[in-house]
This record gives sequence, structure tokens and C-alpha cells, in this order.
Amino acid sequence: MILLDRWTEIVNYLRNRKFATVEELMNEFNISRSTLRRDLIAMEERKLIVRTRGGAQIVEDAEDNYANYSLDNILNTHKEEKIKIAKKAATFIKNNDVIFIDSGSTCYYVIDFIKAENITVVTNGIAHIQKLMAKGINTYILGGYAKPDQNLIIGEDTEKKVSNMNFDVAFLGTMGIDKEAGFTTSLLIDGDVKRAVIKSSKECYILADKSKFNIRRFYTYGNFNEGTVITDSKIDFNCDGLDIIY
Repeated sequence: MILLDRWTEIVNYLRNRKFATVEELMNEFNISRSTLRRDLIAMEERKLIVRTRGGAQIVEDAEDNYANYSLDNILNTHKEEKIKIAKKAATFIKNNDVIFIDSGSTCYYVIDFIKAENITVVTNGIAHIQKLMAKGINTYILGGYAKPDQNLIIGEDTEKKVSNMNFDVAFLGTMGIDKEAGFTTSLLIDGDVKRAVIKSSKECYILADKSKFNIRRFYTYGNFNEGTVITDSKIDFNCDGLDIIY
């Protein structure tokens, strides 16, 4: 098992049990004490878990721990900022475009402001589908494994399909923007889909309110030269190679 896959499995294991001892985790993942210690230190630095005496537990109040949030809560967090970003993002959609709209909550609001005609939208957002169809927009739903708690369709099939598609414009969400790591997420499989979308798109916009800046999650899915950030207000984040639209 590669490092990032193991981290994902550890997070999922702790999410189901809330707490596990060092010995339990060593046995479950067949790793040495020293390897587990390095993993837990790195995961704690990224605010995925908390190390405790003799074990580890999940971070219950992490903002990006979508499993503990209802969709309504996600959509209503920083709602005004998300709507402002979504309005701006929708202006980059032209008639006849083929676009990708990510499963993120800010991307969800983009649908409300689409005015372009004869477009085709590809999405992996479960909640997005009904809204797109209600507007009469040609919609392609990516296949894969559905995770309703995260409003997400993921899996190797999803990534493979995306890699064979061609998008005029893509809109992606993010869990963190870091000057060294780039665009980051805590969801490994979703990060792979995002990476495939970037490679398949002529233009890519990362939609992020100011709370996502100077945040580093454990999986980088894109570099600053691969996407333009759309945010809601001026922010002190000067970085060579990163274009920001306010």
C-alpha cells in the first residue's frame, strides 16, 4: 500500500472507530511501530488526526472532514462568499462550451448563474445533477462509486473516463492553497479525478474563498501554473506563477 493510500485508510478506520491504539493500527495495516509513528506525526500536522497517549483519534471538528457535515451545512458555510465566487466563475462559460463542474459546494452555486446556451456539463457531484437537469442543461454524469455523504462520485472508472474527455472550461473546488504544495485536498481519490480534469481542460478555474488560502492538505492535485484561482476578496497571498481573480 502506498503512503497516501495508507493515510486514507487510517483516516477511514479512525472515522469508524473514533479511536485506535498503536498496536491496533500496526496490526490492521501491517506496518512497524516506527512507520506508524511517522505516519501519525505527518497526519497530525495536516490536521487529519490527533495523537493521544497510546493511540490516535479522528479530528471531529476539521472543517474539511466532509463525512461529519451534512450537505446543507457545507453549502451554508461561507455561503455569501461562495455565491460571489460562483457568479464570477459563470461569466467564463461561453455558448457551446463543454465544461466540467466539480462536486464542491462553491461549484454547485455556479450552476445558478449559467447563462450560456447549448452547453454540455460533466459532473461528479450528486447534488449538482438535479439542479443541472432542472435548468435543461445537457448533463453527463460520471460513473463510479457514489458517496452521498460527500456529494461525490469517485473511483478509478471516474478518473479513466475523465482522462479521455476534452473540456473547454473546468471549475474545481479545493481544500487548501499552499505556496509550496499548490492546490491540495485531503481526499486522495477525488484528488486523482481533479488532476485528470486539469490535464483534460483548456482552461481551469479553482474556486476558493479566503479561508482556503495558506492551508496545506496532504495531497497535491495541481500546481499554480495549471489553474487560475477565483476568490471573493483581496487577500495577502503573493506567489509567483499564481493568477488570482477577485
